[in-house]
Amino acid sequence: MRGQETILVVNDDGPGSPGLRALLRRVRDLGQVLAIIPEEGVGGRGKSITLFKPIRAREAGEGFYIISGTPADAVIIALEFLKPLKPALLISGINIGPNIGLEDFFHSGTLGAAIQAVLHQIPAIAISYAIGEGLPRPGEGQMRADLDTAARLAMRIASAVLAHGMPEGIDVLSINVPVGADMHKITITEPLRSPFWAASRSGDSLIIRPWPEKMPSGPEGTDIWAILNGFISITPIGLSLRHDISSLETFLKKAGIF
Repeated sequence: MRGQETILVVNDDGPGSPGLRALLRRVRDLGQVLAIIPEEGVGGRGKSITLFKPIRAREAGEGFYIISGTPADAVIIALEFLKPLKPALLISGINIGPNIGLEDFFHSGTLGAAIQAVLHQIPAIAISYAIGEGLPRPGEGQMRADLDTAARLAMRIASAVLAHGMPEGIDVLSINVPVGADMHKITITEPLRSPFWAASRSGDSLIIRPWPEKMPSGPEGTDIWAILNGFISITPIGLSLRHDISSLETFLKKAGIF
């Protein structure tokens, strides 16, 4: 495949995901799409890549590949498939389940693919359907409607990124779509900063899960607050990791190192 305007689609729920199918139905209207999908659900892997063993990639349709690796692997493989060019944009999702807060940012496979793309100067959109994990679980009809809303929103934002580039200082747009999503109820949010994953006992074992023994909650203006109040949440993320070093210089002087 070739073309500077190729849109890369990655998902961490596997090739049969209804979120992936909904996204592809809409996004293909924008132009050439390359979908590279892990062969099974690999949520929670973050930006992990496969080391020390080969990754299998098989074509399962025009512009659709299934791999034995992770979502971040998929981005790296796309660069090999498209070289010397690279995708104009990555869309990761539609994930079935929320990706909220700093905790999910650091372990989400959906966001892991987005981070990998940004490292290669590829703008990235990550989109998730916020169900389960203490949030509502929709019926089949509601899910279809919400996933189509999410896909239409992803297409509109992708079209704007392709036309105008990402907003200044923003590398990833992380979108969470609630049950009963309404395109007229969209708000810009910050990630929840409080941890909400914890271990709980189950017989002789331990299970790590979100919001154990409590309901999801967060301050107004956060992504979880938006979802709980029926808003589509759009969280801007910058990955520059730049810092004012003056406080470190002062600290090192106090430590007798400078």
